[in-house]
Amino acid sequence: MDWHTAVSATTHPSAARDLILLFSLTFALYRVGDIWTFQVVLFPLWQRVRAADFPAYHQAHFRSIFGVIFVPMGLSALGAILMWLFPPVGAVPWLLNAALILQLVLFLSLLYWVPLQMRIAREGNQAALIRQLIRSHWTRVANLTLYALLVLWLAWLRLRAFA
Repeated sequence: MDWHTAVSATTHPSAARDLILLFSLTFALYRVGDIWTFQVVLFPLWQRVRAADFPAYHQAHFRSIFGVIFVPMGLSALGAILMWLFPPVGAVPWLLNAALILQLVLFLSLLYWVPLQMRIAREGNQAALIRQLIRSHWTRVANLTLYALLVLWLAWLRLRAFA
């Protein structure tokens, strides 16, 4: 896309809304990939790290995921807000509301999630804590998977509006 095309997209309301939808879909699908990877691969492997090595491992893990987890988390939430403010053509209001609510619930889940991660950082990779982590994380997996399905549905509705 050249500069002129990008600028003209911002002057045409439906084109700008399409870009917002594409932005939202991109980050929704990215987040599904990252959340499932954490759930079925990374978190279960934490139990295999030697207890003496775990504090350094955990600290390095959280330093290294900022750009690949937390930035996309914020951008995904931004996408939900932008879609709600500037709905894609063909969007059903309840889908937009549900998508926004899912993002809000996801951020509210940090009230449980952050203290649990801090406890694991303090107490280490005890089997009971890792089981609690994995069990409780399924709610976040379900949330992000459902959010991505809603955004895919919005994209499908947008494509149907072309016909």
